[in-house]
Amino acid sequence: MKKTLITLMLFTCYCAIAQYNASAPWMAELENEKKTSGTDEKITFDEITTAFDNYWKNRDHTKKGSGYKPFMRWREYWKNAVLPDGTLPSPAYFFTTSDTKNKMALAKNGKAASSWTPMGPFDHNQASSWSPGQGRINVGIIDPNNANIMYAGAPAGGIWKSTNKGVNWSPLSDNLSQIGVSGIAIDPKNSSIIYIATGDDDASDSYSIGVLKSTNGGASWSQTGLKFTNTQTTANDIYIDPNNSNVLWVATSVGVYKTTNAGTNWTRTLQGNIKDIKLKPGNTNVIYAATASSFYKSTNAGDSFSKIQSGLPSSSGRLVIDVTPANPNYVYVLSARPRTSSYSFQGLYRSTNSGASFTKTAETTNIFESSQAWYDLALAVSDKNANTVFVGCLNVWKSTDGGGNFSKINNWSSPRQATYTHADIHFLRYYDGKLICGSDGGIYISENNGQSFKDLTKGLQIGQFYRISVAENSSSDHVVGGLQDNGGYALNGNEWNNYYGADGMDCAVSGNNDNTYYGFIQNGQALYVTTNRGASQRQVANGPETGNWITPLVSDKNGVLYAGYSSFYKLNGRSFQKLTNFNFGGKIDHIELDPINANIMYAALKKNLFKSTNKGANWTRIETFQTNISSIEVHNDNNQIVYVSTSGSSNGGVFRSTNQGSSFTNISGNLPNEGKFIVRHQKGTESIYLGTYLGVYHKNGNNDWQDYSQDLPNVAVRDLEVNLKDQVLLAATYGRGVWKVPLANSTNPGDTQAPSAPTNVTASSITDTKLVLSWTASTDNVAVTGYDIYRGNTNLGSVSGTATTINNLTANTTYQFRIKAKDAAGNESAFSTTISATTTGGGTGNGCTSGISSFPYNEGFENTLGAWSQSTADDINWSVDASGTPSNGTGPASATQGSYYIYVEASGNGTGYPNKRAILTSPCFDLSSTTQASFTFSYHMNGAADMGSIAVEVSTDQGATWTSIWSQTGNQGNSWKNAIIDLSSYTGGGVQLRFNRVTGATWQADIAIDKVSVTNTIASADRCDGIPQHSTSISYQTGDKVVYQGNLWEKTATSWTNLGACGTPAASIASGITPKAPPTLVDNGLRAYPNPVKDAILTIITKDLGPKPYTIYTILGQIVDQGNVTNTINVEALEAGSYFVKVGNQNARFVKE
Repeated sequence: MKKTLITLMLFTCYCAIAQYNASAPWMAELENEKKTSGTDEKITFDEITTAFDNYWKNRDHTKKGSGYKPFMRWREYWKNAVLPDGTLPSPAYFFTTSDTKNKMALAKNGKAASSWTPMGPFDHNQASSWSPGQGRINVGIIDPNNANIMYAGAPAGGIWKSTNKGVNWSPLSDNLSQIGVSGIAIDPKNSSIIYIATGDDDASDSYSIGVLKSTNGGASWSQTGLKFTNTQTTANDIYIDPNNSNVLWVATSVGVYKTTNAGTNWTRTLQGNIKDIKLKPGNTNVIYAATASSFYKSTNAGDSFSKIQSGLPSSSGRLVIDVTPANPNYVYVLSARPRTSSYSFQGLYRSTNSGASFTKTAETTNIFESSQAWYDLALAVSDKNANTVFVGCLNVWKSTDGGGNFSKINNWSSPRQATYTHADIHFLRYYDGKLICGSDGGIYISENNGQSFKDLTKGLQIGQFYRISVAENSSSDHVVGGLQDNGGYALNGNEWNNYYGADGMDCAVSGNNDNTYYGFIQNGQALYVTTNRGASQRQVANGPETGNWITPLVSDKNGVLYAGYSSFYKLNGRSFQKLTNFNFGGKIDHIELDPINANIMYAALKKNLFKSTNKGANWTRIETFQTNISSIEVHNDNNQIVYVSTSGSSNGGVFRSTNQGSSFTNISGNLPNEGKFIVRHQKGTESIYLGTYLGVYHKNGNNDWQDYSQDLPNVAVRDLEVNLKDQVLLAATYGRGVWKVPLANSTNPGDTQAPSAPTNVTASSITDTKLVLSWTASTDNVAVTGYDIYRGNTNLGSVSGTATTINNLTANTTYQFRIKAKDAAGNESAFSTTISATTTGGGTGNGCTSGISSFPYNEGFENTLGAWSQSTADDINWSVDASGTPSNGTGPASATQGSYYIYVEASGNGTGYPNKRAILTSPCFDLSSTTQASFTFSYHMNGAADMGSIAVEVSTDQGATWTSIWSQTGNQGNSWKNAIIDLSSYTGGGVQLRFNRVTGATWQADIAIDKVSVTNTIASADRCDGIPQHSTSISYQTGDKVVYQGNLWEKTATSWTNLGACGTPAASIASGITPKAPPTLVDNGLRAYPNPVKDAILTIITKDLGPKPYTIYTILGQIVDQGNVTNTINVEALEAGSYFVKVGNQNARFVKE
């Protein structure tokens, strides 16, 4: 049964609109004009954003904890809601628009029969994120009458309840407006009575409508007498008198309010922007309150207050208070310096006389570690020990001596720590010895005074999504999204993988591989890719410049990625390629690709719509709208039709063009006057969907708009995606995660009929290296969208027509081809009949002549391929390199001889992998005058397990046929190996050799070759090849091998075993000589654990405290990582193998699995 709310009729559909946090430094001058009366003051959105931009002109906003990001999140979200006068809508405005929506639903055909269901994230796997989390928590409360019951308040996801200590959670406010909660109070005499202080007090992700009350444990809510009707007032902490449940106090941005009749009437007893309020334990006549810079005390139950200055700083940027029943006379006040000093730690002040006077504690370290204490700052004192104090800003710090000395107990980017709580601490509070932490990542609890924290966020669907993307032709569980605060999320079946950190922004499922997801971080600074639906990731490229906060990213059907900065870019390998010299006049906001004609693309910047007809090379401005464009959508069946949504409450709209953007018609019709985020079209129909601040709407052809929000929480919808395979619409919300609903007039599971198989496949225009395939088109009940071309079992890619050219074939070679058809729902036909085709040309059948006959022949590929040649009948080429390859975790760090080596770059799905061939052919070797010969070379195969293969092949007939004489597959470790091949059976004539490399199923597969040699002798291996020299600074473990004084040694449990002298051929140990064993290094005080490392975090313990430089290098001495470490190092990017970590002058070995 749906929860009902009778007495909140004036508030149930308000969207969360608020002016920004008045304590932010750039708001200082604007706040001088602000009155404390609670009335609206016409501060415009542009005035706020201009103040912000001016503040940051000469400051570094990239520093962690600068305070830049919280505002950018606010700015990006609210920009689509601006009214014609430049201000943001008030609750009264949203009552009017929500009333219009309600009337629409009551009208005939006004409400579609939709039923939304949640998709999560309810939980997440850390995967590859360096700062995993799920959503911000402002407040967490344990029921004083029942320790099993907990409540959590989110900034835009409402209030949640658990009845089993946080194991499971249920939402209590889905049928209210999208509501934030910053304070919760439970009646100590009746747990059914709950009060909430609404709104987001820290970042204004939602406005406050005052204090709400429930008398049935949160099943329904009513408005109390404290109501806010403006867009500026916020509320935070709220308390009930434990001796008289009719008495409550609440801190708001306009003062302290008190009620003596259980919320019916409220009186303001202290004016000012109150940031904190606390009751003296055991004596509710004493109340403490604080503004950003002043501390107040009441001795008459909050009826009046006096300012206390004794021992406190004369000016502050923010104050936070806590008290403890362990000593009721203790009062702690935490102070941040004023904004002119970047809100750094000013001090912790303690009173032992109930706030009459204070003494500053000894700690002077900047334990805030950031300049955003105005945004998040928390203080907690143990309720069992008055000297145990916790402070949270960026991370959590702890003192056991009453604040005299603090130590940091966690780090925001060390998720494997037992004490991890994500970054940006908003809430710390003790309940009967249990410490609750609310952060940007979720809610955590410690039951051992901060020695460890348990994440209780599982079950809280409170993700604040920027964007989502869903696979076009696979099921709707192929989803990737970007979350505020909590990075990239990838859905794999029923599990969400948090696969990278920072703010997850725009994202894309690859158009030709539905297991490959891409995601930006803020401003398009870096692009990450996962090829396994979030189980792991790598950074594929840095941004070519700084883009918008949400930098647009799209993938075409072939998996080609495009991004918009101040110019239009295409991802090319591991970097972005600029495609145009057109001056857009700023940073691009949105990109849309024509789904029918790949040459046509659209881009939007503010009010202007641009169009390209040649894949982004040239652009023309085709339309200027009244307000900024919020989305673009091309009709999936008729590309003459283009939809545009524009921003603005009252003056925004939805527009349609029937001539590819030459002109537009407003089709907003009966829509309420609210801001609009996103418009989407459903292929095969005339249905379009609209995501807004109030939910989702649907329109079919020329019919009126319908409310399409049934069973969807009252929450803003920032992005929509249509999935035809499952016939569902997906919605990304700002505060309640991802939801899905059947498409209009859909009967799940949707289109399940596959196209017919292609027929009459033929091969023509055959040459040495290419041919043309053609076939008769397939048929489908809806439409055929493409054809997959197979060479044997290898999928060469998709085409939309009924003919294609196959390139890079080998001369005089027979190939088999077959074809599948597919439709928009992802249904695939059976294979066509397989055909065979043989390329023309080939070798002469004779051994090569005029070959190299002087031996030894050596080739080190020193910035050249020498006499070796690239094949024209393969897929990709060999490259010369002098240092590490561009891909992380694969390839060598340097050559094994000289400065250069050759390798095959495997990056690029569809270009570098899978199953791409690279052939490099030697010159002719004349072995007619020798009876023995050898081919030796060094190879490096470090990467993923399925990195493919490399073979050495020999030809005695000038390349007509080739025989494999050596091969290797898979990861062989991060070191150079030596290969020796006996060519004696090929003497007496001419031969050619070639390296035949075939990539595997991963980008992490850069195979390298160096030190090639052909000799007229039988080669022998040096047992010491690839073994490092002994180092006196390394503590070796059993089984380690080293070279020491010309001999190979192996470490045993107690000493060393000599395995023989180095040399070629391998030498034996000379009789009568006892080689000197390597020295054994004693314990150096450095510990690295766990060992082996199975996850991402290596913990370092040394005798020295504080940050220290570290270096990680391979057993060959190749440096793979450097930086500074306090106690943990993220080694996620390291490949499996043995490594040494050097911290200061100390070394320890560890194994990465």
